[in-house]
Amino acid sequence: MANQTALLPEHQNLVESLVSSGRYEGPHAVLTAALALLQEKERERAARLSALHAVLAAELSSAHASGDAAAAPLPRLAPQAITRLSA
Repeated sequence: MANQTALLPEHQNLVESLVSSGRYEGPHAVLTAALALLQEKERERAARLSALHAVLAAELSSAHASGDAAAAPLPRLAPQAITRLSA
């Protein structure tokens, strides 16, 4: 069963241009290449987010261990910061 997806006219023109240039065998090959790039970008984003979580956890642990009163609101604010940074 074939999936059909409507593309914006500018995206359809790009796909047609890439296929007619001979660079790709057909629209499926263009979309496959585009999705591979998107997957890689998502993997990189997940890795950055994981690193951010690790740094934040270490900083929170260090601040808590040192009794830093200024760090008290950090556990409450951390999820908001991560959400904003990971978008």
